[in-house]
Parts: sequence; C-alpha cells; structure tokens
Amino acid sequence: MNDERISERRGVEAGQLVMPFYLICDVSGSMYDDMAALNEGVERLRRAIVRQPVVDDVAQICIMSFSDTAKVVMPLSQMSETSVPTLTIEGGTNYSCAFQELARVIEDDREDLKRQGYKIYRPCAFFLTDGQPLDNHWQRTFTSTLTYDKTTGTGMKSHPIFVPFGFRDAPEDVLRKLAYPRDRGKWYHARNTGIEQALAGILDIIMNTVISSGLSAGAGQPTLIQQSPAAGSGIVQGDSEYDDDYI
Repeated sequence: MNDERISERRGVEAGQLVMPFYLICDVSGSMYDDMAALNEGVERLRRAIVRQPVVDDVAQICIMSFSDTAKVVMPLSQMSETSVPTLTIEGGTNYSCAFQELARVIEDDREDLKRQGYKIYRPCAFFLTDGQPLDNHWQRTFTSTLTYDKTTGTGMKSHPIFVPFGFRDAPEDVLRKLAYPRDRGKWYHARNTGIEQALAGILDIIMNTVISSGLSAGAGQPTLIQQSPAAGSGIVQGDSEYDDDYI
C-alpha cells in the first residue's frame, strides 16, 4: 500500500503525533513450550489497544522476532488495522542480529512516517528474551547500532528507549546494561515464578505502558510512562546500568 493511500485512509493531518512501539520477541528453541502463552499475550495486547480509540489513534506497533536471525513479522501499524501474526520457533539466541535489524527498521519507519506528515515521538523498544546471548559481541553491537553520543554527535540520533524484559535464563547483569538511555531506561526480570505467569506479567507491563503513554498523548502531554510490575508478579524492575564508556 503506497503512502498516498495510507494518508487517505487514516486522514493524517500535518503534525499529527505518532508514538512508535517495537516488540522484539525471542523465538529461539528454548521458547518451544512457551509460544502459545506468548502468542496469546500478544493478541491480548492488540485487543486492549483497540478498546482504547485514543491509544489506537496515537500508538503504532511493530512486532519483530529473533533467533539466529531477526525479522519483522508485523510492520509498524495501528492495531485496529492489522491482525497479529502467529510467532513460531526458530533457532538460537543471537542478540546482535536483533539490534541490527531493529536499528534498520526504526530508521526506515521514521522516514516513512515523516513522508506521511506525522510528528514522531521517540520510539520505544520492548526486548523480550528468555536466554543469554550466544554472540559474545552483543554489547559492542548494541552500542554501535542503537545508542547516541551527544558529545561527539555520533551514533543513532533517533535511538529508541530500549526496555529489556527477561525471564528463565536471561542474565540480569545483561538486562541492566541494555536498558537505555541511562536517564530513562528501565529493565525487568521475572524471578521465582512460573514461565506462563512470567510471560503474562511481562506482557501486562508492556500493555499498560503502551496504553498509559498513548493516553498521555491524547491529553496533550505525550510521554513514555513505564509501568511498575504488579504486586506479587515475581517481576523486579530496575534502573539502567548502561556503560557510556563501553567501546
């Protein structure tokens, strides 16, 4: 569908705000028994957004999957205008490929939205994983693709607010380093809880963050409102420990 048809269908007005959200889902082999819960949670997210017309009008969602490679499984769009694909199991857990593809997709989406006349709020990326990275250069790749150095003016100026969610074997020390930027990034880790409960709790946080953020835009003060874990969920939240000096 070309830009002209999209603008006609959505009635985009010059300067209309859009808040892009990216959900990057680990579909490596260790997720085999969890795919039904993950797919159910993503569909629940779609229904919740559609029930909030103000949020649906402002928030656009892109769903990506990663394992040995990364790909877009649902392009950035309003939830009311698309169907959620079924995620399926693939290979290993390569963080770097997810970071590289996310950076490319964000830049492409940004150019597309600008052509349509939108005013673009800084994107937010929810990174959901159950395992430790098999690629030992993940930190270097993250820094080179998804961060920005204000002092030197190098890196990704349109970088996302990167919010990692981990459960099962996802190492907490890695999650802490991925939350970005340091002054805004939060990380979440599901501890001491069943996998199905962990996934449900994580996706509820994502859902509530999108809805609260979308409603803030409707009230004229757009901001990313990162939600706290529910009491008794077994999920902990912490501030970023991203290393600005890492090379």
